[in-house]
Amino acid sequence: MIPPSWLDELDVRNEDNVSRTAAYLELYTHLRAQDLDLPWVLMAHLVSRNAGYLMSDLARQVERMPLMKSAIENLFALLERANWLIFHDAWWHLGCHLLGRPLERPRVPEFMIEAWARRSSERELVLDLVHNEQHLIEHRAVHHPDLAEGARLLAMIEQSGREKPLIFPIPDAPSISVGGFADLSRRIDTGRRIYDQVLADRGRRDALWAWARAHPHTGSREVYGGKPGPTIRAAWPPARARSIWAGVHEPMEPDPAYP
Repeated sequence: MIPPSWLDELDVRNEDNVSRTAAYLELYTHLRAQDLDLPWVLMAHLVSRNAGYLMSDLARQVERMPLMKSAIENLFALLERANWLIFHDAWWHLGCHLLGRPLERPRVPEFMIEAWARRSSERELVLDLVHNEQHLIEHRAVHHPDLAEGARLLAMIEQSGREKPLIFPIPDAPSISVGGFADLSRRIDTGRRIYDQVLADRGRRDALWAWARAHPHTGSREVYGGKPGPTIRAAWPPARARSIWAGVHEPMEPDPAYP
């Protein structure tokens, strides 16, 4: 269903926000060509795009507010770590499933193995995946002690009312924002709203897929008509990301609360 080499390309495809966002779209497009529609993969692409837009915003703010450089860079590291972890986990277990390979603990929580086995409805499977990935990053990124400075800055942005809604560049797209990234239940509910209000509708799903294929992701908001900004690769090359926090691209550390 997918080339076996794709699973071996995990690290290359997870190099930065641009490569992983493109990989999600490539996978979704590849599966659609085989009449298999996995909307979570398109959701992952769209959410990863939006993470890239925020990363680009942060790069601009570093230049404008040099006294906030440490907190801004730490927030970038938080976003990059979460983005990296989700791709690292999702690409592996989706790839194994599509190649017919067994999904075994400790890499995949038991409920995920059961979800694939029982062939859940489309919506149930999307929500199971959202549940898994948001629990996965809860202590490894969102509440990691090394990333607390960035988490505090994000909370300040939210409290000031300057949080930007997620961008879905189609007519009549709903306005969806997390409204409290530190809250696990809010992040999970955001995934539910993205599916229910955007991707459950096949027409909207097809329109977003077509738009994404026509507009390669760079991280700049200019791609959808927003304010021009630096690209991810110009602002946050992998070497710089790793210099900000050595753990940003490290293997997934154990989490006793959630394997």
